[in-house]
Amino acid sequence: MADSLRRRGSEAFIRGTLARPWRVLLAFTVLALGGALLAGRLDFRGSFVELLPNETREVQDLNRVAEKAGGDGYLVVRARGAEPEKLRELSNALSRKLETLPEVRYVENHFDVDFFEERGLLLMPTEKLVELRADVDARLRYEKQQAIAVDLLDEADAPPDFDAIVKKYSPDAPMREYLGSADGAEVYLMVKPGGTAGDIVFAQKLVDDVRRVSDEVAQGFPGVTLDYAGAFQARIEEDQVMRKDLSRAAILSAIMAVGIILLATRRLWALAVVGLPVIFGVSLTFAFAELAIGHLNIVTGFLVAILIGLGLEYGIHLAMRYWEERREHPAAEALAEAVRGTFAGALTSALTNAAAFFVLVFAQFEAFKQFGLLAGVGVLLAVLVAYGLGPALLVLAERLRPGRKLAAVHAPEAPARQVLPTPHKRWPTSVIAGLLVAVLGFAAYSVYVLPRVGFETNMRKLRGESPSVVLDDHISEQLGTHLNPAILLVDDLKQAQVVQDVIIEVKTRHGAESTFKQYASLNELLPQDVPAHQEQLAALRATLEKLPEEAQKDPRLENVKKMLEAQPYGAEQLPVEVRRRFEAQDGKGMFLLLFPSVSNHDTRELSAWAAQLDEVIAGAKARGVELAVLDSNRIAARIFSMVRADGPFILWAAASVVFLTILLSLRSFKRACLVAGPLFLGMLCLAGGMYLFDIQLNFINAVVLPNLLAIAVDNSVHLFHRYEEEGPGSLGHVVRNTGFAAVVATLSNAAGYGALLISHHAGLRSIGQIALLGVMCTFLGTTVFFPAMLALLERWKDRKRDGGMIRSLDIGVKEPATEPGERKSA
Repeated sequence: MADSLRRRGSEAFIRGTLARPWRVLLAFTVLALGGALLAGRLDFRGSFVELLPNETREVQDLNRVAEKAGGDGYLVVRARGAEPEKLRELSNALSRKLETLPEVRYVENHFDVDFFEERGLLLMPTEKLVELRADVDARLRYEKQQAIAVDLLDEADAPPDFDAIVKKYSPDAPMREYLGSADGAEVYLMVKPGGTAGDIVFAQKLVDDVRRVSDEVAQGFPGVTLDYAGAFQARIEEDQVMRKDLSRAAILSAIMAVGIILLATRRLWALAVVGLPVIFGVSLTFAFAELAIGHLNIVTGFLVAILIGLGLEYGIHLAMRYWEERREHPAAEALAEAVRGTFAGALTSALTNAAAFFVLVFAQFEAFKQFGLLAGVGVLLAVLVAYGLGPALLVLAERLRPGRKLAAVHAPEAPARQVLPTPHKRWPTSVIAGLLVAVLGFAAYSVYVLPRVGFETNMRKLRGESPSVVLDDHISEQLGTHLNPAILLVDDLKQAQVVQDVIIEVKTRHGAESTFKQYASLNELLPQDVPAHQEQLAALRATLEKLPEEAQKDPRLENVKKMLEAQPYGAEQLPVEVRRRFEAQDGKGMFLLLFPSVSNHDTRELSAWAAQLDEVIAGAKARGVELAVLDSNRIAARIFSMVRADGPFILWAAASVVFLTILLSLRSFKRACLVAGPLFLGMLCLAGGMYLFDIQLNFINAVVLPNLLAIAVDNSVHLFHRYEEEGPGSLGHVVRNTGFAAVVATLSNAAGYGALLISHHAGLRSIGQIALLGVMCTFLGTTVFFPAMLALLERWKDRKRDGGMIRSLDIGVKEPATEPGERKSA
């Protein structure tokens, strides 16, 4: 009953398409144009923050702290090419101009070092002051002895003189007077923005305005050259590279797909029949993306290449089957045969594809969720457009070719199928068996090397080298610290002290394994234990007053006296260029800066950093301090852990869903195993290929794995449906026709992914590498191993029948009754 209803529905659809193809084309064109208008509003967000769910603690902390700090990271301007005095002059002039920009909170370039040098003794630990006092007393006694010509000590045993004491106990200022290289040949301006690097619109405007103002100021300093680094410059460079890569890949994949279609069909108008539904399907998919998500990210950005490959596949199978049937039948019957013969396989493969993609919706990683949703919807739209619009385009193509139209009109009815000529010589059974053994052998090798297939942990290899990244490393080396420390938000100085104590405890607990280099807070710049300091300083003043009158006039003591006269001060008296680094822009909250001692590129080290940072958060919470952290390295570590957790689940879940979908479609466990087995065998071979070509998984290309299942299953499904339709003995005919269409479809998919190999962005390039290798391996399983297995099983069945065996091997292929003259290939 259900089959009868489906057949009547199919016949009604074909009659409607034959009668009104222009209306069908117009309806789909209107839909596609509407979709294109919506898709045009999509923006691309390459920030890694976009890859995490909004409810993730790291993202919530980032948003909270960024609101208080005004932004994350810096845009760094480097000036060089002039004398140090000129560079400092430029630095001051440029700083004043940049601080007038609305996107800029402030600029760090110069610090009042004298303020801290004069108050250095107030910042010295009390125990150090006690040691200082002891050294001064010892020197004083020595000076008195020398004054009365009493020399009780050898010169070698004499206490340090006042020059040595000043040098020994003068604390270093917490920063250089000017930010720059150690030799003064470079100066750096750290531009603190009022927004985050994840906001690409803000980041682009910030970079553009800073560059414009910097160039204007630099004109007054001949010979000076400017370079840019920091999180915002790196963000812009990476975004530009990825946009260009994705655009080039989409264009190249389209060009290669056009070439493949023309070579396979040798029909120019085949481009419209096969390509137009793909364009419409992609347009509608990205319209859905705009409505459901509103943007693309680093993972969903390459969906165009995937959807082109998958969309072409449905159109290719439909069109090539139509042209095969058209050699024997008029247009109407050829179209009916093509739709009936391929739609079941196309629908099965589309549902299987979509199911494999929709599994990603259950991942933790937000990028995987979005990719799974968009890819699944895109596949369903692709098959609907291919079979909704494709037949209408085939009809229009016939009408635009009068000669073929006349032939179709004069064909009153479909001629009886002609018996095919004698089939080509069959391959020897030994060759087919050898082929099967070779594939199985490589699969066994893949199992052996599977544990050795690595996971790329170096984020820098995925981003690739860029001018700003190289300059970041150089500036960090010159300043002796990372440019982007973790920012820890607390309520006040008291809470900051609690967090400092926790940081010290965590660092001590981990010892050599600690990932913390140093921390900075206002507490370090303010006098601590003031009464004890005042007592020691008063005693030191009294000691110096006891010096002989001649010694009192020594100019070397002037700085010491000024330091001893310094009075305690509070946060409000600190130089503004120092204070603003640690105070929230709304005046509610304070920051600590925590600098890592490990690389911010290796995810293994970042995982250790994030874990120890979590210990600080937990330790502070245990002491009543709710700590929020803004740190891009912590976010990167979180992404890495999510991908590692999601990977096995996604792959096994996708494989299970693919098998269940095939099982439901074929309604036979034997047939489902027959179709899915070669697919999984091809996926297994991927491990061996990755090991041989030294290709590693990473958090960007891991999303390709379930997609490979979806791509590969199409070939085996279409081959099996055609084999089931034609019956035993037709394998040669099926392989020459549907198998050829599968080859063309696979090449189209490979073109979509292979275009990513030209990417400059290493992460996108890795997608093309693993996908292209995966397409080849799964093709080996579904389009080489699968037909060979069917051929071997069929010959085994024939031999058992010829030998008089009663039981025959049931491989689930129905042998339809044949009418006289009906086609049946050997």
